[in-house]
Amino acid sequence: MEIIAMTEMSSVQILKAGIHSSVQDLGCTGYRHLGISGGGALDRHALILANRLLGNPDTSAAIELTSGTVELMFNRDTWFVVTGASYQISIGQRNIWCNWRNKIKAGETLSLKGPKSGMHAYLAFEGGITHVNDSTHNTPDVPLASRFTGNPGRVLQDGDRLALGQAGTISKPIGAVQRGYSNEIRALPGPEMALFSPESRKAFWNTSWELTNESNRMGARLFGTTLSLTQQQELQSHAVMPGTVQVPPSGQPIVLLADAQTTGGYPKIATVIEADLWKLAQTRPGEDIKFVHVSPNQADDANYEWEQYFYRLQRAIEANS
Repeated sequence: MEIIAMTEMSSVQILKAGIHSSVQDLGCTGYRHLGISGGGALDRHALILANRLLGNPDTSAAIELTSGTVELMFNRDTWFVVTGASYQISIGQRNIWCNWRNKIKAGETLSLKGPKSGMHAYLAFEGGITHVNDSTHNTPDVPLASRFTGNPGRVLQDGDRLALGQAGTISKPIGAVQRGYSNEIRALPGPEMALFSPESRKAFWNTSWELTNESNRMGARLFGTTLSLTQQQELQSHAVMPGTVQVPPSGQPIVLLADAQTTGGYPKIATVIEADLWKLAQTRPGEDIKFVHVSPNQADDANYEWEQYFYRLQRAIEANS
């Protein structure tokens, strides 16, 4: 394999990394049986939207933004887009819209501040992010495909450089309307739902839950009515996945997210449907959510709605390219 120095490649230099910014793609699959979580973007739909607007493969890596001020400088003209949470974006004195692809010239600085609403945004580039350079350890440039996820397993830091893939044939700006956020999170009953008291089962579906500051990429920790079992149960460790709603001894639910472990021993009261996991990624600490009971058929319908959204998006992009 030919090794190309980062300085010879089209790259982005991180001037200000913000708080908890990281490189994310759609994660890795096929390794959960080895105890390796899938990782990847918390809001997969926002990442896919960004890549579609730029003509990238859906799996292309981008920067997942959480909060703070982020500044980047480019060594080539390139197109970019920001989706997900709403950020204040500017190039010099020029303000940029979210959900629209825009061009930045070599030597210019892109500045992002926020978020104004939502929680996680995705900054994607034409060609995607292909290599990373670890500024803290001066390690060689390594293709993202050789890592399980992210930028050397850590958040981005000032001075990091990210190499971009080959530019395409984009000629003009184009944008999209993101699907609207609501705090209603659709879920299926979990395999241990019947172990909880009738009062706890009713409270789970009928009361609001506050997202706490202890939440992270592993799990959304909630606060509300204390849930209890009808009697104490010793459960063997079992498989879990993003969307699993576990209830530890504290009685406060945890919804597992992208970086969650692969096994757990807490009872599973519910499972958030795949189509709504993005809502947890866009909920801020202190905000409330409410679980909505749905059937497997309704979960399938929700996934189909996303398929139709991206189908219509692709048709619109092709018609306006």
